[in-house]
Amino acid sequence: MSDNYNLSDRKRDILLNSVGNYIDNAMPITSSSVQSNVFSELSSATLRNELNALEEMGYLKQLHTSGGRIPTSKGYKFYVDSLLKSRKFDSRVVDDIKNKFVRRSNFILDVVDGLAKNVSEVLKLPTFIEMQNASMLCVKGINIIPLITGQALVLVQTDAGIINNTINLPDKISEENCKDASKFLTTNLYNKPICDIISNFDYYNSLFKNQIKYFQEFFEFITDTLKTYSSHNFKTHSNMSNLLENPEYKDISSAKKFMNLVENEEKISKLIKDIDNTSNNEITYSIGDDSSGEFSDYSIIKANYSLKNGVVASVGVVGPQRLDYYRIASALKYITEEINQIEKDLK
Repeated sequence: MSDNYNLSDRKRDILLNSVGNYIDNAMPITSSSVQSNVFSELSSATLRNELNALEEMGYLKQLHTSGGRIPTSKGYKFYVDSLLKSRKFDSRVVDDIKNKFVRRSNFILDVVDGLAKNVSEVLKLPTFIEMQNASMLCVKGINIIPLITGQALVLVQTDAGIINNTINLPDKISEENCKDASKFLTTNLYNKPICDIISNFDYYNSLFKNQIKYFQEFFEFITDTLKTYSSHNFKTHSNMSNLLENPEYKDISSAKKFMNLVENEEKISKLIKDIDNTSNNEITYSIGDDSSGEFSDYSIIKANYSLKNGVVASVGVVGPQRLDYYRIASALKYITEEINQIEKDLK
């Protein structure tokens, strides 16, 4: 930890326990509450002195002269850094996400999105997913499978799993025709990055025009599908069901302000980009004062996941400063392990 965290063992224990208890119950930190919760062997006078010192050092602050204290951004950061350093995580959160998660796709970015949605449901907080460089994924194969409905299932194998979609089959297209188209498109698009296929659409389209007509139709459909997957770079899963139960948002104006933030993907994306990604931690965060005045009441905690071909997905949670960072970190850590396993399955 940095020199700003140069605390005695006793101050450290008092601070960590005080912040943890405040996160749990939103009750102001007082010498009597600290004494009753953890440090019964210390006198009230000693604890008052320690809390005064922590306040002077910037870890705690008093909202009212005669009231108790609450953590500052610096206090929360100390708590989160200690939590991440301990690498202890909540198995109950992991079990809850596992029980909710059903893998409906073999495309890894769909899997990440599904996990993010489950995290939002379990934590009851807005969760975001941001993808970078998805357009750099390479096509490894194309398979067009006719269905009895008159449609065809189109499977595009990439180095991050399978993208699937359905298309209405042109008249009189047989199963053999679909096999021929699959082989032709695979041969011509093999190992091509999605961005190359999209940016050189006119070239490929004119090339395929000289072949059988439905080859070109399949190609146009596949290109549209790839555009859809590669352009969805940011998505939020908003879970507002328990928002008004949070003490920070009992005030309607505060609740509206937060809801407006969550619904504005551009603002959240900016907050995410402002988070320092240079640390060695898998999980990074921004708490309060790290952000501009408009966002100083909020925290974002996220994790970056490296996928195939250098693609990175970020999954994170946004909420008030008083977040249950222990549960959030546990959820984000679980996603890391799940993605690692999926990538092994794809090899």
